[in-house]
Amino acid sequence: MERLRPFPFLLLGVAAAQAQTPPAANMSPDALFAGMVPRLELTISPENITKLAQNPRDFVTLTIKEAGGVTLEKCSVKLKGSAGSFRQITDDRPGFSLRTAKSKKGQEFRGLSKFQLNNCAQDGTMLLEMIAGEMARRAGVPASRCTHAYVVLNGKKLGTYVLKEGFNTEFLGYFFKDTKGHLYDGGFCRPVSLDLEVDQGDPDEKKRLTELVGAAKDGNPTMRRGRVERILDVDAYYRHLAVEQIFTHWDGYSFNTNNYRLYEDPLGGKFHFILHGMDQVFGDERWYVFRRPNADQFGLFHEHAQRERYRAQFFSTYEKTFRNVDWPRRILELAANAKARLRTLDAEEAARFDERGRQAAAQVKRRLDAVRAQLDDAVQLRSPGGNANLAKYAWNRSTDKGDAEERDHEGRSCLHLKVGTEKGGDFRLELGTGPGRYRLTGLVKTAGVVAGKDEREAGVRARLSGMGGAPALTGSNSWRSVSLEFSVAENDPVIVLELRGAAGEAWFDRSSLTLTRLP
Repeated sequence: MERLRPFPFLLLGVAAAQAQTPPAANMSPDALFAGMVPRLELTISPENITKLAQNPRDFVTLTIKEAGGVTLEKCSVKLKGSAGSFRQITDDRPGFSLRTAKSKKGQEFRGLSKFQLNNCAQDGTMLLEMIAGEMARRAGVPASRCTHAYVVLNGKKLGTYVLKEGFNTEFLGYFFKDTKGHLYDGGFCRPVSLDLEVDQGDPDEKKRLTELVGAAKDGNPTMRRGRVERILDVDAYYRHLAVEQIFTHWDGYSFNTNNYRLYEDPLGGKFHFILHGMDQVFGDERWYVFRRPNADQFGLFHEHAQRERYRAQFFSTYEKTFRNVDWPRRILELAANAKARLRTLDAEEAARFDERGRQAAAQVKRRLDAVRAQLDDAVQLRSPGGNANLAKYAWNRSTDKGDAEERDHEGRSCLHLKVGTEKGGDFRLELGTGPGRYRLTGLVKTAGVVAGKDEREAGVRARLSGMGGAPALTGSNSWRSVSLEFSVAENDPVIVLELRGAAGEAWFDRSSLTLTRLP
């Protein structure tokens, strides 16, 4: 990142939040995103309402008026959102993408010519994308700024939205010295490819994008690594991935090839990823911080040296941005600010931010506590005798047929497996341990496990993916200890807890699952 203007980490307080800035006092976006909550009155003609109902992704004209401020004519609007958040214009709370200068050049709303109004259909707190963006920018990872806005459409109160700055030259200026490069929209669940939508730049000039796509497809690992390094800022991507991991941003680039922008920086000649769509973050606090991304299209995690390089960037990002910052407190400040600003606009809506703030702060605290614990484990496992309790990690089910689920049994939190249509199931956990010898131990209970015909390894056992493991258990057994020793060289291990057979079920006691580094 060549030039990051740090977003002020303000301790606003309710009294400061109540001191409303006159609308005309400062028209820069910095003032807007320092805690303002504007009331925006959108006026769309009946004809254009009909057009949006028929073609929600096509722009139509509207008027935007800020209460007590400016009125902007001939602006443009279309509906936004995907499967979980999209709402029709005739619904209660549609989401909006707005342009102020599409038809009238130079026209801006408080320094913005492009912004979104998010309906928060997937974030009831209305605070998670705001705080995630602030965290990312503090870490030097490009992400939009947000504030709240109170929205009225054709006289109908829609309530509080999250106002988010758009991706354009104004946005890029906060992170890059040269803002004239190509800016690409990743679209919906699409990897980096030559058909990415061009938000900025000449759509017919694809030399650098062609280089990036070609590097990703190179079948020679050594050649690919060199080509990727020349065209992608790898360390910047690792920082981008680090915050996606901390945020549990499952719907971003690294894990769903979704919700991202890609900027070609003319100054350095390399590409940078930009965060987007963070309204479903901080969902599973047990998400593993060194989980391998699903979208490893550049082959960055195929080599141990690259995984170690990522670990270094992760620890650096965590120390800089998360370890010593009270982010839950910051969330409560944002909620208090929204409450104070909204009080004169909608008292009932303002009061909701007490619970919204508590909910978001608790959610983020749980995740950050889990991240700290996992990183402490990672340090422990680097030395002989160090251990990690694997209860606080998210185990992935390999079947969706109902044969694997998390449930309580006899007062224990368990990973439960049962023979069904798939003849069993398993839970998997991929760990970035580094080379060494390890022992996995845990407690398991079985009931009526019957091996199938000609299946020598059928039953209940712990093993490594692609390898054998501990002897399989059959029949019915009360709680008993199982153990698996293994060595790690180049590839990170994937631990598998499985049941395969003709009948039966098993329970692994989650809290007993422990990994120990051996001498």
